[in-house]
Amino acid sequence: MKRIRAFCAALTTLGAAGYLGLGIAVADEPPPPPKPAPPSDGPSPLGTPGRGYALGGAHVLGIPYDEYIMRTGADWFPGLDRQIVDYPAGQVQGHTLERLFPGIGEFGDRYVPGLGLDGPSVGESVDVGTPNVINAIREGGQGTVIGLSEGAMVLNDVQAKLAYDPAAPPPNELSFAMYGDPVARHAFGESFLTQMFPVGSVVPSLDYRIPPPVESQYDTYQFISAYDSIADWPDRPDNWISVANAIVGLATGHTAVAFTDPSMVPPQNIRTTVNSRGAKTTSFMIPEEHLPLVLPFKYLGVDQETLIKLDAVLKPYVDAGYSRHDNPLTAPITVDPVNGYDPAEVTAPATQAAFGGGADPVSQLLAGMQYVLNNPPQG
Repeated sequence: MKRIRAFCAALTTLGAAGYLGLGIAVADEPPPPPKPAPPSDGPSPLGTPGRGYALGGAHVLGIPYDEYIMRTGADWFPGLDRQIVDYPAGQVQGHTLERLFPGIGEFGDRYVPGLGLDGPSVGESVDVGTPNVINAIREGGQGTVIGLSEGAMVLNDVQAKLAYDPAAPPPNELSFAMYGDPVARHAFGESFLTQMFPVGSVVPSLDYRIPPPVESQYDTYQFISAYDSIADWPDRPDNWISVANAIVGLATGHTAVAFTDPSMVPPQNIRTTVNSRGAKTTSFMIPEEHLPLVLPFKYLGVDQETLIKLDAVLKPYVDAGYSRHDNPLTAPITVDPVNGYDPAEVTAPATQAAFGGGADPVSQLLAGMQYVLNNPPQG
């Protein structure tokens, strides 16, 4: 029954983002826990200079896919010679619906070409994306591999494949950056998938096997939007307010985290560990300016003072679902009305560059819909 409930939760939570566990545990021996990094003399540049190998999330109709990929992490890793690494980027609804209702993909495309009611699974997409990334690295040389959402799942597999490959690039020639990683195990918590499904489990809605943690030789940067249900699921999921807030956080921050910048992250929201191979993993938890449950009221015109009061009322209930908030001295800042980011604001430049229109959320949505109607997929 627990697995059935988890399967239903997976479809509800991750289907909204465009993709997502259940199965048989095949427990690999986990690596030793990472140790804290030694103190440094100051911040160092992120990533490895050179190429920027970029992968986007699920290929959802109406999203300016290439524009989003090229802008992912642009303010965190400037100066890279970026290239898009192609892979199928399958959607959970396509893989699942076509199996449940054979022929639904053809039916949907008859009325809305490119709707994506069938197509490759997430697991199949990762299987294709991994060798594509490795080949791109071998052809393009040193740099930073950047993955958003499903693209980060590909990066996890790439790290696993390169971990003990004698032909892999040396550690100083490659690094990885993951935004909204659906299999994240970060310094502030874990993803939905890694909490709900044990290592080795196959997620039927994704056709994807949950991987064990990887002892990569490469430095890794993890970017998590606070309360994003994909990458930052409550570790006390019986708290329904936390769950509701996280599901809304998927819509507000899961993709938008890719367009944030370093000024939006408080120092206590940056934590670095070093694994047994000497590689650093740095987690950045990026707060929105309001709780995801509160943020929509801003777009409806509610004034800032009222929004801050709503945050103050709801936040203790939301944070009760995350054990990281049990100790106020070590808890990250997860709502910041001054420096926290507005998802619509940070996403607007990419949407406007692709579609035009206004910067507010409704205008961005309408511009995307209008573009799809005027430019249906070919063939």
